Amino acid sequence: MVMELIDLSQKLYSNIPVFPGDDPVQLKQIRVLDNDGFNDYGLSTGMHVGTHIDGPQHTTSDTRMISELPLEMFTGKGVLIDVRWEMVIEFKESYNTMISPDSVVLFFSGLNIIYGTPQYFTNYPVISEELARFLANKHIKIVGIDWFSPDYPPYPIHDIFLKNNILILENLTNLEQLLNKTNFEVFAFPLKIEADSSIVRAVARVFP
Repeated sequence: MVMELIDLSQKLYSNIPVFPGDDPVQLKQIRVLDNDGFNDYGLSTGMHVGTHIDGPQHTTSDTRMISELPLEMFTGKGVLIDVRWEMVIEFKESYNTMISPDSVVLFFSGLNIIYGTPQYFTNYPVISEELARFLANKHIKIVGIDWFSPDYPPYPIHDIFLKNNILILENLTNLEQLLNKTNFEVFAFPLKIEADSSIVRAVARVFP
């Protein structure tokens, strides 16, 4: 079966744009082939930079590390919802038939084109509480967005999702390549790391 892989991840590099106040990402070469006989790089980063996935411990009293969650939570059949020009993403009746349990629901805003600008972190859409509770009742696995956060402080939508075992995949890109695709899977495996959340390499596998 012929399939297509689409990279949904932002590139990780030194001084990648981060939320104002967060520690900068430091990625540098620490060994050089000509001098040391091999190349090596060192990385200092928080887990909420670039394309990353929020685990339940991020904003709730859940004590599970991202490394403790079963792998099945990080992959599933994908659904793309086009929300360009919507600043409040509301529930629509059509979502009842579009979205099935255990799916990965991706919201395409197009804001990935301003990734890294100050506006990216301060002026973004929000998912309504009604829609968040609908998705929780649908028992989906992941909500994915191509912007910074599904809500603003004090992050009530984060709480709804994470308290209902729904992971949040943030800072995606290339979602426009999934428009009109109806048969695809999403993979967003975290590092096996003792942390609340993790940077990821998110990928869509599209079937004909």
